[in-house]
Amino acid sequence: MTTDDARQWELRKRLEATLRARAGQARTAHPLSYAQRPLLLLHRMNPDSASYNVGFTARFTGGFDPADFRAAVSSLVGRHAALRTTFSGTDGQTVHGWLEPDFAEVDARHWDERQLVDEVHRAYREPFALSAGPMVRVRTYQVAPGEAVVLLAVHHVVCDFWSLGVIVAELEQLYLAETERTPARMSGHNVPYSDFVVRQRDSIQGPKGSEARAYWHAQLSGPLEPASWPRCALDRDADGGGSIVFPLAPELTDSVFVLAKDEGVTPYVVLLTAYQVLVGRYTGQRDVLVGSPFAGRTDPALAECVGNFVNPVVLRADMGDAVSFRERLGRTRRTVIEALEYQDYPFELLVGELAPRRVDDRNPIFQAMFSYQKPSRYPALAGLYVADDGAAPVDWAGLTAVPFRLDQQDDQLELVLEIVHDGERLVGLLKYRKSVFSARAARQVTENYLALLRAALADPGRTVTELPMASEVVPGVDRHTAEAPEPARATPRSGNEIRGVEQRITAVWRQVLGREGIGPDDNFFDLGGNSMLLMEVHELLVDEAADTPLKINELFRHPTVAGLARHLGRTDTGVGASPGRSRASSRRAQLADGTARVARLRARERRVLDTDGGSDV
Repeated sequence: MTTDDARQWELRKRLEATLRARAGQARTAHPLSYAQRPLLLLHRMNPDSASYNVGFTARFTGGFDPADFRAAVSSLVGRHAALRTTFSGTDGQTVHGWLEPDFAEVDARHWDERQLVDEVHRAYREPFALSAGPMVRVRTYQVAPGEAVVLLAVHHVVCDFWSLGVIVAELEQLYLAETERTPARMSGHNVPYSDFVVRQRDSIQGPKGSEARAYWHAQLSGPLEPASWPRCALDRDADGGGSIVFPLAPELTDSVFVLAKDEGVTPYVVLLTAYQVLVGRYTGQRDVLVGSPFAGRTDPALAECVGNFVNPVVLRADMGDAVSFRERLGRTRRTVIEALEYQDYPFELLVGELAPRRVDDRNPIFQAMFSYQKPSRYPALAGLYVADDGAAPVDWAGLTAVPFRLDQQDDQLELVLEIVHDGERLVGLLKYRKSVFSARAARQVTENYLALLRAALADPGRTVTELPMASEVVPGVDRHTAEAPEPARATPRSGNEIRGVEQRITAVWRQVLGREGIGPDDNFFDLGGNSMLLMEVHELLVDEAADTPLKINELFRHPTVAGLARHLGRTDTGVGASPGRSRASSRRAQLADGTARVARLRARERRVLDTDGGSDV
């Protein structure tokens, strides 16, 4: 680099810093996409959960420079408005002209491997403060000169798996530009996520949206019963989720590709069909409902945009017919083709229209999901994502990126199977709710899936009912129907007090649902309510008293006026406990609580970094 080049580089960097400082005050409000709306609800139900944190980790060797990486991350955030977004209330998002990413360097040179793994996982699982931001958290753990383990975490509300591929690919180009002190060779065309939100709403209101709505209503007509999973010995104190990585044997992988080619289907269809058979065996249900996340980027202009586009579609299968696995493949193929055609109709909107029977905080319509991950934007992401023993290091911006395992354990659904296509390999990643499956039972699920798949590939003419599993399972009683009644936490209220609570709840329901004649035993969801309207109910009830213990998931568990009133009557301070408080004071209390939460998180992080000899920069 010449002296003039160096001056030009420094001048450009100073100009960028100036522009960012000026842009920091800019705010633009936009509506939410349908994919974002339920994520905000789930975050409010459990703000300390890491279930919707999207993570990337790798060990970079060969001269890693944390300062250049930080500059690359800042450039990335500047390119994508979704990464500069915050969320407050229930209906909108705010894009900031500039929002500094949460970046810190940590000196880990004297740590052993166990401490390093624990600290990376701890940083990954830290909750995001969606109302304050930022949505990007980066930690670089220096383990040796020129070598560091890097964690990049983003909340799912602004990022999906496709976006993660875009992020890693762009970071490579931006980091290379920083090290070479040259402009990055990046595409200048970058559609903001807010454009997609507008297009989505216009599409839904047009003829295409009407056609898609009619298809899904026909496809999902009839009862949509929640799955009943087998009982297993559970740790009473277990909560959250667990995960298991299980690579498919090379010969099994080859057989998947061969059968897919012979039958004119994709590997996705082969693997999905085996999973549908598995779910049918475990639940004992003939009507098998499995969700599958579709990319939602039917417009090529959105290929390089970072945001949450993914839309889960429901793939329904009748497992009562004693047909061959080959015939089952053909049926699955037709179902998938139709689902692809109508994939843009938002699942969240569909749930509100169908109003399926809700059980506790379980996902409506389906409780099992299948996904097939084959990164097209950045193929090397597959191995770095699963980071199992068979994943190979990759070249990255003149460095070597070595896979570093990050257990992304979540409890979004009862059972999730991801199959990751990494070059010539297929790697399974099973995620499960610990409240439904023990670790041993989850391991049994993987063994049974592989046994079913192996038998189907060996003889696709065999009926699906005859395909053997490694061990038999007996569908159990729905875990929510056998729970003991909730014990009272305080002296029950008098009848007059309960009736007063019922009247306030009924008034809130009337306001939110826009209807009269609500009885004490009417179900909120049967009256046309949905999860987003339930957020409004929660806001209005919480505003009755700033110190109420009411949580959103309790509204799911008690969906009738009488049931919710009785529940609140057993709490120390139910709705209306402090009738003198105004809505404004309640709002201030909530904002203060949110600010305090962010402050506690930041303080905790600084204490850890100071103890470890690092610096919060």
